[in-house]
Amino acid sequence: MTPAGRLQDHLKHVVQKSGGQYRKVRWEGRNGCPDCFVWWAWPKAAFIEIKADADRVSGHQQREIGRMQDDGIPVYVARTIEEIDEIVQKVRTG
Repeated sequence: MTPAGRLQDHLKHVVQKSGGQYRKVRWEGRNGCPDCFVWWAWPKAAFIEIKADADRVSGHQQREIGRMQDDGIPVYVARTIEEIDEIVQKVRTG
C-alpha cells in the first residue's frame, strides 16, 4: 500500500469510528479536485486532499481548491495522521 493509501485508510477509519461517512471521490472531466469527501450531520462536511511524503499540491490543484474555498466549500489538505485527526475533529465539531 502506498503512503497516501495508508493516510486515506486512516481518514476512513477515524471518520467512520466517529459516526461519519467517508467517500473516495472521482471527478469526471475535472482534474485537480480533492480526492475524499467526509460528512456527519449537515453542514459538517468537507473535501480533503491527501498528500503523502514529498507529494506536492500542483498549481492546478491549488487553483481548483481555491475556487471551491472561495465559494465557501471547506477543503483541506492533509499530509500526516496528525493533520487528518485535527481536520476530522474540526469538521466533526463544526
